[in-house]
Amino acid sequence: MELALLDFDNTLTNSSSIVLDETIKDMKTYLTNNKICIISNSSFNELNDFKNKNNLNLSFYSLKDLMGIIDEKEFNSLIDYNIINNIIKKFENYIYTAWSTNSKNSYIYNFQERLNLFYPKENKIIFNELNINLPTIYIAINNGCYDEFYSYLDSINLGYEIIAKDLKRNIVKIFNNDFKKEFVFKKIINYFNLKTIGIGDNIDNLDFINLCDEKVSMKNSNLSNIIKKTTNYDLDNNGCLEYLINR
Repeated sequence: MELALLDFDNTLTNSSSIVLDETIKDMKTYLTNNKICIISNSSFNELNDFKNKNNLNLSFYSLKDLMGIIDEKEFNSLIDYNIINNIIKKFENYIYTAWSTNSKNSYIYNFQERLNLFYPKENKIIFNELNINLPTIYIAINNGCYDEFYSYLDSINLGYEIIAKDLKRNIVKIFNNDFKKEFVFKKIINYFNLKTIGIGDNIDNLDFINLCDEKVSMKNSNLSNIIKKTTNYDLDNNGCLEYLINR
């Protein structure tokens, strides 16, 4: 038995972003004697829908939402709601809006109807004060307090990433510092305690591929100059699973 850590887009999907029926069938065959964990920038809900719709006994982790399902158990690092409430209270005069998503709902602060299409598609809960822990929160913070805001996040040991900006504000993704990528991937690998094979198509996938015993790039990949082993199958012909089953 082995653990395959796989990218989703352009590894399991074809060039039209579709997972082929043949791939689903081969995944079930491979899962008879092995484990699969998908590591993806897709949302938790997208990955969970894929898993449930196709009745696949696999694990997954969403880098977008910092949460996943590992052997049917939810795997995440939640921010205490009191901490989120304190951030919003302290900087409420500078916050344009804030939102977060878990596996069931979207939580939105300072909701504005004209931004309705911008927010996530899950059931929307408008809040002034939270009473639930969340995996991450996005805050659109106005300029004028950036230094104080980022210093405060550092002081309470929260990680952050500026994911967008304009002349008036930054959109900041906030998360627990202990859930850095390397920590997550090592924790997943240690949990399964199996021989590992990592397959991907993008240089971002190296974060988990480099931790695996066997490292493989897709034929369509920009990793072929970095990873010596490349599949002879392409993504439009079920390349990832063809490699896993026939190697």
